[in-house]
Amino acid sequence: MDKPAADPKVKIRRPVEEDWPRMMEVLEGANFHHIGGPEMPSFPLSDCFVAELDGVVIGVGGYRILDATTAKTTLLAVDPAYRGHNVGAALQQTRQDYLRDQGIKELYTNADDERVVAWYERNFGYQPTGKRIPKVAPFGRSDKDEWINLVTKL
Repeated sequence: MDKPAADPKVKIRRPVEEDWPRMMEVLEGANFHHIGGPEMPSFPLSDCFVAELDGVVIGVGGYRILDATTAKTTLLAVDPAYRGHNVGAALQQTRQDYLRDQGIKELYTNADDERVVAWYERNFGYQPTGKRIPKVAPFGRSDKDEWINLVTKL
């Protein structure tokens, strides 16, 4: 499966503490900024990557390792001005490559938007598990009250 490539000037890297305010701005664009709440109790910098263009964070992608062979993505958001330029795909590919290198075999994710579900299926081989997970707080799309659970093999 060929993965779309981001602008070669986009750098994917680990975040540093100074990135946090801009990361929160990017997450707010997807209503994913309620860190510390029931949907996302924590979002450690050590468990994410950022996309940077010309010194500005334009995307964020996190993950959580659940056990020796299983992980879950946490948040993926791209600044609206840079959506459609494969920044999210670059973040997703980086997460998957990193997790594969850690011995992860199954990667789960949740999405509340059918377009995002189709994107994960088309670009990264995800399949719906059949599980729907009720949201416990306003997070992501405000017109959806559940997450669609997906899984892919790494």
